[in-house]
Amino acid sequence: MASSTGWADLPADLLGGVIARLPFPGDRAAICAACRAWRSAARHHVRHQAPWIVLPDCSVCTTGRDGAFFDRIPGLPGENVTCLAAAGEGWLALDLTDDAFRRTPSWDMYCPATGTFSDARPDVKHTHRYMLHNPFSGQTVPLPELDGVVGHVAETFEIRKVLMRSAPDDVIAVTTNNCNYNIILCRPGKGTFVLPDLRVVDAAFVGDVLYGITTGEELLAFHLGEDGKPNVTRVKRVIKNPMAAYYIKYSSWRWPQIVDDDSSGDDDGRGDYDHEDYSDGDEVEIQEDQAEFDDDPDIRFINGDGMVSDNEGKVYQDDWDPEVPYDAKDETYIARYLVSCGDELLLVRHQNESPLQGPPYTSKVEVFRADVSVGRWVPVTADDGGLGEGEALFLSRSFSKSTRAHGRDVEEGLVYYASNYLDDAFDTRSGTIRNIAFRWPWQRQLEYKRWLTWLFPPELVV
Repeated sequence: MASSTGWADLPADLLGGVIARLPFPGDRAAICAACRAWRSAARHHVRHQAPWIVLPDCSVCTTGRDGAFFDRIPGLPGENVTCLAAAGEGWLALDLTDDAFRRTPSWDMYCPATGTFSDARPDVKHTHRYMLHNPFSGQTVPLPELDGVVGHVAETFEIRKVLMRSAPDDVIAVTTNNCNYNIILCRPGKGTFVLPDLRVVDAAFVGDVLYGITTGEELLAFHLGEDGKPNVTRVKRVIKNPMAAYYIKYSSWRWPQIVDDDSSGDDDGRGDYDHEDYSDGDEVEIQEDQAEFDDDPDIRFINGDGMVSDNEGKVYQDDWDPEVPYDAKDETYIARYLVSCGDELLLVRHQNESPLQGPPYTSKVEVFRADVSVGRWVPVTADDGGLGEGEALFLSRSFSKSTRAHGRDVEEGLVYYASNYLDDAFDTRSGTIRNIAFRWPWQRQLEYKRWLTWLFPPELVV
Protein backbone atom coordinates (compact mmCIF):
# COMPACT_ATOMS: atom_id res chain seq x y z
CA MET A 1 0.00 0.00 0.00
CA ALA A 2 1.45 3.36 -1.05
CA SER A 3 2.14 5.84 1.72
CA SER A 4 -0.05 8.94 1.79
CA THR A 5 1.40 12.40 1.25
CA GLY A 6 1.01 14.86 4.12
CA TRP A 7 0.33 18.60 4.04
CA ALA A 8 3.99 19.22 4.79
CA ASP A 9 4.89 17.67 1.44
CA LEU A 10 2.96 20.10 -0.76
CA PRO A 11 4.95 21.11 -3.89
CA ALA A 12 6.92 24.31 -3.33
CA ASP A 13 5.25 26.21 -6.20
CA LEU A 14 1.76 25.33 -4.94
CA LEU A 15 2.62 26.26 -1.37
CA GLY A 16 4.19 29.51 -2.57
CA GLY A 17 0.98 30.41 -4.38
CA VAL A 18 -1.04 29.79 -1.23
CA ILE A 19 1.30 31.92 0.89
CA ALA A 20 1.18 34.75 -1.65
CA ARG A 21 -2.61 34.86 -1.24
CA LEU A 22 -2.33 35.19 2.54
CA PRO A 23 -0.62 38.58 2.83
CA PHE A 24 -1.83 39.70 6.26
CA PRO A 25 0.32 39.23 9.39
CA GLY A 26 -2.08 36.91 11.24
CA ASP A 27 -2.34 34.55 8.28
CA ARG A 28 1.43 34.55 7.76
CA ALA A 29 2.00 33.76 11.44
CA ALA A 30 -0.35 30.78 11.20
CA ILE A 31 1.49 29.51 8.10
CA CYS A 32 4.86 29.76 9.87
CA ALA A 33 3.53 27.95 12.95
CA ALA A 34 2.07 25.03 10.99
CA CYS A 35 5.26 23.06 10.38
CA ARG A 36 8.94 23.43 9.55
CA ALA A 37 8.44 22.96 5.80
CA TRP A 38 5.80 25.68 5.62
CA ARG A 39 7.92 28.02 7.71
CA SER A 40 10.83 27.50 5.33
CA ALA A 41 8.62 28.14 2.29
CA ALA A 42 7.30 31.34 3.87
CA ARG A 43 10.75 32.83 4.33
CA HIS A 44 11.09 34.11 0.76
CA HIS A 45 7.52 35.37 0.43
CA VAL A 46 7.45 37.14 3.78
CA ARG A 47 10.85 38.74 3.47
CA HIS A 48 10.30 40.23 0.01
CA GLN A 49 6.72 41.22 -0.67
CA ALA A 50 5.92 43.43 -3.64
CA PRO A 51 3.98 46.60 -2.72
CA TRP A 52 0.20 46.52 -2.57
CA ILE A 53 -2.30 48.82 -4.26
CA VAL A 54 -4.83 50.06 -1.69
CA LEU A 55 -8.19 51.41 -2.86
CA PRO A 56 -10.02 54.18 -0.96
CA ASP A 57 -12.57 51.71 0.47
CA CYS A 58 -9.60 49.92 2.13
CA SER A 59 -9.69 46.95 -0.23
CA VAL A 60 -6.30 45.70 -1.45
CA CYS A 61 -4.71 44.40 -4.63
CA THR A 62 -1.49 42.55 -3.93
CA THR A 63 0.85 42.73 -6.90
CA GLY A 64 3.26 40.47 -8.70
CA ARG A 65 2.72 37.14 -10.43
CA ASP A 66 0.66 35.87 -7.50
CA GLY A 67 -1.35 39.07 -7.11
CA ALA A 68 -4.84 38.77 -5.61
CA PHE A 69 -7.70 40.99 -4.41
CA PHE A 70 -8.93 41.35 -0.81
CA ASP A 71 -12.09 43.30 -0.09
CA ARG A 72 -11.01 44.59 3.33
CA ILE A 73 -7.87 45.15 5.35
CA PRO A 74 -8.41 43.40 8.71
CA GLY A 75 -8.21 45.28 11.99
CA LEU A 76 -9.21 48.75 10.76
CA PRO A 77 -10.15 51.26 13.50
CA GLY A 78 -13.77 51.65 12.40
CA GLU A 79 -16.40 50.82 9.79
CA ASN A 80 -16.77 54.11 7.89
CA VAL A 81 -13.11 54.37 6.96
CA THR A 82 -11.63 55.93 3.83
CA CYS A 83 -8.01 55.30 2.87
CA LEU A 84 -6.48 58.63 1.85
CA ALA A 85 -2.91 57.56 1.14
CA ALA A 86 0.08 55.63 2.35
CA ALA A 87 1.98 57.87 4.76
CA GLY A 88 5.19 55.88 4.98
CA GLU A 89 6.46 52.32 4.82
CA GLY A 90 3.74 50.15 6.37
CA TRP A 91 1.54 53.13 7.34
CA LEU A 92 -1.81 54.34 5.96
CA ALA A 93 -3.51 57.71 6.42
CA LEU A 94 -7.18 57.04 7.17
CA ASP A 95 -10.29 59.20 7.42
CA LEU A 96 -13.16 58.19 9.70
CA THR A 97 -16.15 59.92 8.11
CA ASP A 98 -19.70 59.46 6.87
CA ASP A 99 -18.61 61.13 3.61
CA ALA A 100 -18.71 58.10 1.33
CA PHE A 101 -17.94 59.90 -1.94
CA ARG A 102 -14.25 59.03 -2.13
CA ARG A 103 -14.60 55.40 -1.06
CA THR A 104 -17.54 54.64 -3.37
CA PRO A 105 -16.39 52.74 -6.51
CA SER A 106 -16.57 54.97 -9.57
CA TRP A 107 -19.10 52.86 -11.45
CA ASP A 108 -21.45 52.89 -8.45
CA MET A 109 -21.72 56.66 -9.01
CA TYR A 110 -23.14 56.22 -12.50
CA CYS A 111 -26.74 57.33 -13.04
CA PRO A 112 -28.32 55.51 -16.05
CA ALA A 113 -31.21 57.97 -16.21
CA THR A 114 -28.93 60.92 -16.93
CA GLY A 115 -25.95 59.06 -18.38
CA THR A 116 -23.63 60.91 -15.99
CA PHE A 117 -21.61 60.21 -12.87
CA SER A 118 -22.51 61.76 -9.54
CA ASP A 119 -20.00 64.36 -8.43
CA ALA A 120 -18.85 65.71 -5.09
CA ARG A 121 -20.97 68.60 -3.87
CA PRO A 122 -19.40 71.88 -2.71
CA ASP A 123 -22.47 72.76 -0.61
CA VAL A 124 -22.44 69.57 1.52
CA LYS A 125 -20.03 69.31 4.44
CA HIS A 126 -19.03 66.33 6.57
CA THR A 127 -17.08 65.76 9.76
CA HIS A 128 -13.72 63.99 9.43
CA ARG A 129 -11.39 62.32 11.94
CA TYR A 130 -7.92 61.65 10.59
CA MET A 131 -5.42 59.09 11.82
CA LEU A 132 -2.39 57.03 10.89
CA HIS A 133 -2.79 53.26 10.99
CA ASN A 134 -0.30 50.43 10.58
CA PRO A 135 -2.18 47.31 9.40
CA PHE A 136 0.86 45.13 10.11
CA SER A 137 1.33 46.10 13.77
CA GLY A 138 -2.23 47.25 14.49
CA GLN A 139 -0.98 50.61 15.84
CA THR A 140 -3.22 53.67 15.33
CA VAL A 141 -2.17 57.30 15.88
CA PRO A 142 -5.00 59.91 15.92
CA LEU A 143 -4.31 63.30 14.33
CA PRO A 144 -6.56 65.74 16.24
CA GLU A 145 -4.41 68.68 15.12
CA LEU A 146 -5.34 67.95 11.51
CA ASP A 147 -8.99 67.54 12.52
CA GLY A 148 -8.88 71.06 13.92
CA VAL A 149 -7.88 72.52 10.55
CA VAL A 150 -9.83 70.46 7.98
CA GLY A 151 -12.13 68.34 10.13
CA HIS A 152 -15.34 69.86 8.72
CA VAL A 153 -15.07 70.39 4.97
CA ALA A 154 -17.10 70.12 1.79
CA GLU A 155 -17.23 66.98 -0.35
CA THR A 156 -15.11 68.81 -2.95
CA PHE A 157 -12.19 69.09 -0.52
CA GLU A 158 -9.38 66.59 -1.19
CA ILE A 159 -6.42 65.48 0.85
CA ARG A 160 -3.95 64.39 -1.79
CA LYS A 161 -0.87 63.32 0.11
CA VAL A 162 0.10 62.56 3.72
CA LEU A 163 3.82 62.19 4.44
CA MET A 164 5.58 61.19 7.64
CA ARG A 165 9.00 62.79 8.00
CA SER A 166 10.14 59.76 10.00
CA ALA A 167 7.97 58.22 12.73
CA PRO A 168 4.22 58.76 13.22
CA ASP A 169 4.87 61.02 16.23
CA ASP A 170 7.12 63.30 14.14
CA VAL A 171 6.15 66.05 11.67
CA ILE A 172 3.53 65.08 9.11
CA ALA A 173 3.04 67.01 5.84
CA VAL A 174 -0.36 67.07 4.13
CA THR A 175 -1.11 68.46 0.67
CA THR A 176 -4.64 69.32 -0.49
CA ASN A 177 -6.58 70.67 -3.45
CA ASN A 178 -7.53 73.81 -1.50
CA CYS A 179 -5.47 76.96 -2.08
CA ASN A 180 -6.07 78.10 1.52
CA TYR A 181 -4.51 74.87 2.80
CA ASN A 182 -2.03 73.98 0.06
CA ILE A 183 0.33 72.41 2.63
CA ILE A 184 -0.54 71.59 6.24
CA LEU A 185 2.16 70.58 8.70
CA CYS A 186 1.13 68.94 11.95
CA ARG A 187 2.69 66.96 14.76
CA PRO A 188 0.78 65.05 17.42
CA GLY A 189 0.64 67.22 20.53
CA LYS A 190 2.68 70.04 18.92
CA GLY A 191 0.16 71.97 16.80
CA THR A 192 -0.12 72.82 13.11
CA PHE A 193 1.30 75.18 10.50
CA VAL A 194 -0.48 76.11 7.27
CA LEU A 195 1.11 77.23 3.98
CA PRO A 196 -1.51 78.51 1.51
CA ASP A 197 -1.41 79.53 -2.14
CA LEU A 198 1.94 78.07 -3.25
CA ARG A 199 0.66 75.95 -6.18
CA VAL A 200 2.47 72.86 -4.92
CA VAL A 201 1.15 69.74 -6.67
CA ASP A 202 3.48 67.14 -5.15
CA ALA A 203 5.84 66.97 -2.18
CA ALA A 204 8.53 64.76 -0.67
CA PHE A 205 10.82 64.75 2.36
CA VAL A 206 14.57 64.47 1.89
CA GLY A 207 16.00 64.29 5.38
CA ASP A 208 14.53 67.12 7.44
CA VAL A 209 13.66 69.29 4.42
CA LEU A 210 10.27 69.16 2.72
CA TYR A 211 10.31 69.82 -1.03
CA GLY A 212 7.36 70.80 -3.19
CA ILE A 213 6.99 71.07 -6.95
CA THR A 214 4.63 73.21 -9.02
CA THR A 215 3.04 72.44 -12.38
CA GLY A 216 5.77 74.67 -13.83
CA GLU A 217 8.36 72.23 -12.37
CA GLU A 218 9.70 74.86 -10.01
CA LEU A 219 11.06 73.38 -6.79
CA LEU A 220 10.51 74.85 -3.33
CA ALA A 221 12.48 73.85 -0.23
CA PHE A 222 10.67 74.19 3.11
CA HIS A 223 13.12 74.34 6.02
CA LEU A 224 11.50 73.29 9.29
CA GLY A 225 12.31 74.67 12.71
CA GLU A 226 14.39 72.75 15.23
CA ASP A 227 12.16 73.31 18.26
CA GLY A 228 10.07 70.19 17.68
CA LYS A 229 7.07 72.16 16.47
CA PRO A 230 5.81 71.93 12.87
CA ASN A 231 7.06 75.42 11.95
CA VAL A 232 8.56 76.52 8.63
CA THR A 233 11.44 78.93 9.18
CA ARG A 234 12.34 79.46 5.54
CA VAL A 235 10.95 78.74 2.08
CA LYS A 236 13.36 78.90 -0.84
CA ARG A 237 12.74 78.51 -4.56
CA VAL A 238 15.76 76.32 -5.38
CA ILE A 239 14.89 75.51 -8.99
CA LYS A 240 13.27 78.20 -11.15
CA ASN A 241 11.66 77.73 -14.53
CA PRO A 242 11.76 80.78 -16.84
CA MET A 243 8.90 79.25 -18.84
CA ALA A 244 6.67 79.28 -15.75
CA ALA A 245 5.72 82.88 -16.51
CA TYR A 246 2.26 81.49 -17.27
CA TYR A 247 1.59 82.17 -13.58
CA ILE A 248 1.71 85.87 -14.41
CA LYS A 249 0.33 85.68 -17.94
CA TYR A 250 -2.93 83.95 -17.07
CA SER A 251 -3.62 85.24 -13.56
CA SER A 252 -2.75 87.88 -11.01
CA TRP A 253 -1.01 85.27 -8.85
CA ARG A 254 2.51 86.04 -7.61
CA TRP A 255 4.97 84.24 -5.36
CA PRO A 256 4.25 85.18 -1.73
CA GLN A 257 6.92 87.11 0.14
CA ILE A 258 7.54 84.09 2.36
CA VAL A 259 9.39 82.50 -0.59
CA ASP A 260 13.09 83.35 -0.57
CA ASP A 261 14.63 83.85 -3.99
CA ASP A 262 18.19 84.72 -4.99
CA SER A 263 17.12 86.04 -8.40
CA SER A 264 17.41 89.75 -9.10
CA GLY A 265 15.16 92.08 -11.02
CA ASP A 266 11.44 92.68 -10.96
CA ASP A 267 10.32 89.68 -12.98
CA ASP A 268 10.79 86.96 -10.38
CA GLY A 269 7.08 86.46 -9.92
CA ARG A 270 6.79 87.87 -6.41
CA GLY A 271 3.82 89.80 -5.20
CA ASP A 272 3.47 92.86 -3.03
CA TYR A 273 1.62 91.20 -0.16
CA ASP A 274 3.15 89.61 2.90
CA HIS A 275 2.66 86.00 4.05
CA GLU A 276 4.98 86.00 7.02
CA ASP A 277 3.33 83.65 9.49
CA TYR A 278 0.66 80.97 9.21
CA SER A 279 0.28 79.73 12.76
CA ASP A 280 -2.75 78.16 14.41
CA GLY A 281 -4.32 81.58 14.96
CA ASP A 282 -4.25 82.37 11.26
CA GLU A 283 -5.94 79.05 10.45
CA VAL A 284 -8.93 80.02 12.59
CA GLU A 285 -9.11 83.40 10.89
CA ILE A 286 -9.16 81.80 7.45
CA GLN A 287 -11.95 79.43 8.47
CA GLU A 288 -14.04 82.33 9.80
CA ASP A 289 -13.59 84.24 6.57
CA GLN A 290 -14.77 81.22 4.58
CA ALA A 291 -17.87 80.83 6.74
CA GLU A 292 -19.17 84.14 5.37
CA PHE A 293 -19.55 82.53 1.94
CA ASP A 294 -21.27 79.28 2.92
CA ASP A 295 -24.49 80.22 1.11
CA ASP A 296 -22.83 81.34 -2.10
CA PRO A 297 -23.68 79.11 -5.11
CA ASP A 298 -20.11 79.41 -6.33
CA ILE A 299 -18.68 78.25 -3.01
CA ARG A 300 -16.36 75.68 -4.65
CA PHE A 301 -14.20 78.55 -5.87
CA ILE A 302 -14.71 80.85 -2.90
CA ASN A 303 -13.76 78.23 -0.32
CA GLY A 304 -10.67 77.29 -2.32
CA ASP A 305 -11.49 73.66 -3.20
CA GLY A 306 -10.07 72.63 -6.56
CA MET A 307 -7.96 75.78 -6.85
CA VAL A 308 -4.68 73.83 -6.63
CA SER A 309 -3.86 72.00 -9.85
CA ASP A 310 -3.51 68.23 -9.89
CA ASN A 311 -0.11 66.65 -10.47
CA GLU A 312 -1.52 65.36 -13.77
CA GLY A 313 -2.90 67.65 -16.44
CA LYS A 314 -4.24 67.44 -19.95
CA VAL A 315 -2.01 68.82 -22.70
CA TYR A 316 -3.75 71.42 -24.87
CA GLN A 317 -2.61 72.59 -28.27
CA ASP A 318 -1.21 76.12 -28.41
CA ASP A 319 -3.58 76.98 -31.25
CA TRP A 320 -6.69 75.83 -29.36
CA ASP A 321 -9.60 78.15 -30.15
CA PRO A 322 -12.79 78.03 -28.02
CA GLU A 323 -14.76 79.43 -30.96
CA VAL A 324 -13.97 76.42 -33.16
CA PRO A 325 -16.38 73.44 -32.80
CA TYR A 326 -14.91 70.66 -30.67
CA ASP A 327 -13.45 67.74 -32.59
CA ALA A 328 -12.92 64.62 -30.48
CA LYS A 329 -9.38 63.27 -30.73
CA ASP A 330 -6.79 61.34 -28.76
CA GLU A 331 -5.91 63.04 -25.47
CA THR A 332 -2.46 63.46 -23.92
CA TYR A 333 -1.82 63.77 -20.17
CA ILE A 334 1.38 64.57 -18.30
CA ALA A 335 1.85 63.73 -14.61
CA ARG A 336 4.73 64.93 -12.44
CA TYR A 337 5.97 63.03 -9.38
CA LEU A 338 8.54 63.89 -6.72
CA VAL A 339 10.38 60.89 -5.29
CA SER A 340 12.89 60.80 -2.46
CA CYS A 341 15.76 58.49 -3.36
CA GLY A 342 18.25 58.31 -0.50
CA ASP A 343 19.66 61.82 -0.15
CA GLU A 344 18.57 62.74 -3.68
CA LEU A 345 15.32 64.07 -5.09
CA LEU A 346 13.91 62.79 -8.38
CA LEU A 347 11.31 64.28 -10.70
CA VAL A 348 9.50 61.81 -12.94
CA ARG A 349 7.51 63.19 -15.86
CA HIS A 350 5.05 60.57 -17.10
CA GLN A 351 3.19 61.15 -20.37
CA ASN A 352 0.29 58.88 -21.30
CA GLU A 353 -2.16 58.80 -24.17
CA SER A 354 -5.88 58.17 -24.01
CA PRO A 355 -6.91 57.25 -27.58
CA LEU A 356 -10.45 57.27 -28.90
CA GLN A 357 -9.99 53.66 -29.91
CA GLY A 358 -8.09 51.24 -27.71
CA PRO A 359 -6.73 51.27 -24.16
CA PRO A 360 -4.53 54.05 -22.72
CA TYR A 361 -0.78 53.63 -22.86
CA THR A 362 2.43 55.33 -21.78
CA SER A 363 4.08 57.31 -24.56
CA LYS A 364 7.01 58.90 -22.74
CA VAL A 365 8.75 58.89 -19.34
CA GLU A 366 11.54 61.23 -18.28
CA VAL A 367 13.48 61.08 -15.01
CA PHE A 368 15.50 63.99 -13.55
CA ARG A 369 17.66 64.54 -10.49
CA ALA A 370 17.44 67.83 -8.62
CA ASP A 371 20.78 69.66 -8.52
CA VAL A 372 19.99 72.45 -6.09
CA SER A 373 23.59 73.71 -6.16
CA VAL A 374 23.08 74.99 -9.71
CA GLY A 375 19.29 75.22 -9.63
CA ARG A 376 18.38 72.80 -12.39
CA TRP A 377 16.92 69.38 -13.17
CA VAL A 378 19.56 66.96 -14.51
CA PRO A 379 18.27 64.19 -16.82
CA VAL A 380 18.75 60.57 -15.75
CA THR A 381 19.48 58.73 -18.99
CA ALA A 382 20.16 55.19 -20.13
CA ASP A 383 23.72 56.27 -20.98
CA ASP A 384 24.22 56.99 -17.28
CA GLY A 385 22.92 53.56 -16.32
CA GLY A 386 19.45 54.71 -15.31
CA LEU A 387 18.54 54.59 -11.64
CA GLY A 388 21.01 53.59 -8.96
CA GLU A 389 22.10 49.98 -8.71
CA GLY A 390 19.34 47.74 -7.42
CA GLU A 391 16.69 50.50 -7.38
CA ALA A 392 13.13 50.63 -8.70
CA LEU A 393 10.51 53.39 -8.48
CA PHE A 394 6.81 53.12 -7.65
CA LEU A 395 4.68 56.17 -8.43
CA SER A 396 1.20 57.28 -7.43
CA ARG A 397 -0.34 60.66 -6.74
CA SER A 398 -0.66 59.91 -3.04
CA PHE A 399 2.58 58.00 -2.40
CA SER A 400 5.77 57.42 -4.39
CA LYS A 401 8.83 55.51 -3.28
CA SER A 402 12.25 54.32 -4.35
CA THR A 403 12.74 50.73 -3.24
CA ARG A 404 15.16 47.85 -3.56
CA ALA A 405 14.57 45.57 -6.53
CA HIS A 406 14.12 41.88 -5.78
CA GLY A 407 13.01 38.75 -7.57
CA ARG A 408 10.94 38.73 -10.73
CA ASP A 409 8.23 41.14 -9.61
CA VAL A 410 10.27 44.25 -8.74
CA GLU A 411 12.93 44.63 -11.43
CA GLU A 412 16.00 46.82 -11.19
CA GLY A 413 15.80 50.12 -13.06
CA LEU A 414 12.06 50.01 -13.69
CA VAL A 415 9.52 52.75 -12.98
CA TYR A 416 6.06 51.42 -12.06
CA TYR A 417 2.92 53.54 -11.77
CA ALA A 418 -0.32 52.87 -9.90
CA SER A 419 -2.95 52.97 -12.61
CA ASN A 420 -6.36 51.50 -13.17
CA TYR A 421 -5.61 50.59 -16.80
CA LEU A 422 -1.93 50.99 -17.74
CA ASP A 423 0.02 47.71 -17.89
CA ASP A 424 3.46 49.02 -18.80
CA ALA A 425 6.59 50.22 -17.03
CA PHE A 426 9.57 52.38 -17.99
CA ASP A 427 13.04 50.84 -18.08
CA THR A 428 15.59 53.53 -17.20
CA ARG A 429 18.48 51.27 -18.23
CA SER A 430 17.38 51.09 -21.86
CA GLY A 431 15.14 54.15 -22.05
CA THR A 432 12.25 52.02 -23.32
CA ILE A 433 8.66 51.39 -22.30
CA ARG A 434 7.68 47.76 -21.99
CA ASN A 435 4.91 45.61 -20.60
CA ILE A 436 5.24 44.45 -17.02
CA ALA A 437 5.91 40.75 -16.50
CA PHE A 438 2.62 40.16 -14.66
CA ARG A 439 -0.96 41.40 -14.57
CA TRP A 440 -2.57 43.47 -11.83
CA PRO A 441 -5.81 42.18 -10.28
CA TRP A 442 -8.66 43.58 -12.36
CA GLN A 443 -10.31 45.16 -9.29
CA ARG A 444 -7.88 48.09 -9.52
CA GLN A 445 -10.13 49.29 -12.35
CA LEU A 446 -12.95 49.91 -9.85
CA GLU A 447 -11.46 53.27 -8.88
CA TYR A 448 -9.99 56.35 -10.49
CA LYS A 449 -6.21 56.13 -10.54
CA ARG A 450 -5.86 59.33 -8.50
CA TRP A 451 -7.34 57.48 -5.49
CA LEU A 452 -4.97 54.49 -5.68
CA THR A 453 -1.99 54.35 -3.36
CA TRP A 454 1.00 52.05 -2.92
CA LEU A 455 1.50 50.37 0.46
CA PHE A 456 4.85 48.74 1.20
CA PRO A 457 4.69 45.82 3.64
CA PRO A 458 7.64 45.76 6.06
CA GLU A 459 10.29 43.14 5.53
CA LEU A 460 9.87 40.46 8.19
CA VAL A 461 12.27 37.79 9.36
CA VAL A 462 10.71 34.39 10.12
